Amino acid sequence: MNNLGYVYTSGDPARLGDVLTWHDQGEFRVWVHSKAVHSGREIVSVEVQAIDENALKPSKEEQSLRLRLCAKRSVPKGVGVFKATTFRTLQTGQLLDEHSSLVSRIINQPSKTKNRIQIVEEVTSKSVDLRHSLVWDSSDEMITQGKKSKDAIIIAKVYEKLQSSGTRKLSARTAELLGLEVSAVHTAVQVARRNGWLTSNGVGLSGGVLTEKGNEMFLAVRGPERLARIMKTNGE
Repeated sequence: MNNLGYVYTSGDPARLGDVLTWHDQGEFRVWVHSKAVHSGREIVSVEVQAIDENALKPSKEEQSLRLRLCAKRSVPKGVGVFKATTFRTLQTGQLLDEHSSLVSRIINQPSKTKNRIQIVEEVTSKSVDLRHSLVWDSSDEMITQGKKSKDAIIIAKVYEKLQSSGTRKLSARTAELLGLEVSAVHTAVQVARRNGWLTSNGVGLSGGVLTEKGNEMFLAVRGPERLARIMKTNGE
């Protein structure tokens, strides 16, 4: 049986507040939660749940509990949360291995430790290689996203910084630094200029500087934080 349903919080009928849908796909149930924001709606979370082949729809109690949890979640700052490339960056196999390792660790703890509820415990990951999770948007994806392209503004920022340092062959060096194809850098620069984020030095000339609008976009998508992470990952 393929179940599909939804629950939502009351409020403005034109916008709603939190909307939670479930979609049965074979042996899995996918929960999708979106929340109303000033500019429209953002996907906040996606959960995949294993179910029986003939599973019934979620109980009223489960629907209520899940919706109450949704109401407590906030939308992270930035432009967009989920997109087509999101799940390509997740190292699912490694995460499942880490889960198994943590379960074994808990089981092997002294009995007195296991008699209480563990609220939060942070463990440093030793198995997930961050370098394999840095997946950039393709040229087509940057063009399609246009004014919402996080990758285009980040690439444009690096492009600008390299120009100010006197680097020649800007596109090639930017691509080398970020692990990209040169064509992707060309596209990012074009998108940035088209959106008024990056100035042009003239037809056929490389270079340019971020405009006020470009710097605002860079900050809006947590550019400094993400760029620091990328540079550290690439050993720069």
